[in-house]
Amino acid sequence: MVRAKSMRAITQLKTKLRRVLVLVGCVLASGVCTTSTACYGRGSGLFAAVATTAIVTAVVVSATRPPPPRVIVVPEPRTGYVWDPGHWTLSDGAWVWVDGRWVAAEPGYMWSPTHWVERPDGSWELVPGRWVAAAPPAPAPPPPPG
Repeated sequence: MVRAKSMRAITQLKTKLRRVLVLVGCVLASGVCTTSTACYGRGSGLFAAVATTAIVTAVVVSATRPPPPRVIVVPEPRTGYVWDPGHWTLSDGAWVWVDGRWVAAEPGYMWSPTHWVERPDGSWELVPGRWVAAAPPAPAPPPPPG
């Protein structure tokens, strides 16, 4: 029952996201607005400016624990990139493996990879990978006295 409800909610969310993405795509393809500043003050153009700058996020939740991560040979390090390991996700109620990838490094930040966390209610939530500010370097020790 809980799984059916969560799957129904996920399906409804996917449908809403598709509609928003189609709408944003239509606005962008229409050529009504080529830059966000060109849209202000033109009635529906204002909506286009907002739609083109909106960030759509979906929360992926599962009533069951995801499968264990696959054992993958990590490629050799690449200068200027960090490795984002693969992870499981849900697609139409089935577990699907998403392969790892290289992500361009961001100076001053550390990559926190996509991972699953268990919620207090026992369900599982997919936490997307993101950049986290790196701790500033420790100050140099004071010179010795004398």
